[in-house]
Amino acid sequence: GLHPDARSAPMNGASGAVPLRLVALDRTSPDGKPVTAEIKAPAGIQSPLVLILPDPKHPTGLRTFVIEDNTSSFRWGTLRFINATGRELLLRLEKTIKPLPNAWTPTDIEPGGAERNMGMQLASPDDLKKILYSAVWENNPDTRRLIFLIPGKEISTGSIGFKVIAEDRRILTAEAATRAATGNPNPTQAP
Repeated sequence: GLHPDARSAPMNGASGAVPLRLVALDRTSPDGKPVTAEIKAPAGIQSPLVLILPDPKHPTGLRTFVIEDNTSSFRWGTLRFINATGRELLLRLEKTIKPLPNAWTPTDIEPGGAERNMGMQLASPDDLKKILYSAVWENNPDTRRLIFLIPGKEISTGSIGFKVIAEDRRILTAEAATRAATGNPNPTQAP
């Protein structure tokens, strides 16, 4: 059920009896057992979203990164930026300017208001005249978007790439209604 562009179905890991781990079934340790990567969730996290990232130095070839995904802190209508470019950036969304630190620290922007188009630009704090990215994005109070800023394919030009994982509460509401009506816990699959 994993997909690089969408959240997977929630998993229940609330028992706490065994620490959560990502098990790489395609790799084994010297003693023949599957290797694992620990999933470390910050204390007090309500709805952990576990991101699985490549890590050639780890025996699994992967590492995990956990962020809060609860709608009380990552509200509908919010854009959550994670800067994975390796450099500091400045983001301008309409009239709001926010720094995006060179860290995997989420930066949230809630544009508010009705559905509309919004101008967005990215620049380096070292050269404000050189715009690294400029586009028009849509504001939609029924969606929330997790946006990873990554180095673009043309690294020599300083370009920025994006990986966006969007969620729409209208779809979630429709899926919940389908589950209730059919008794199927996963309406995207046949019962």
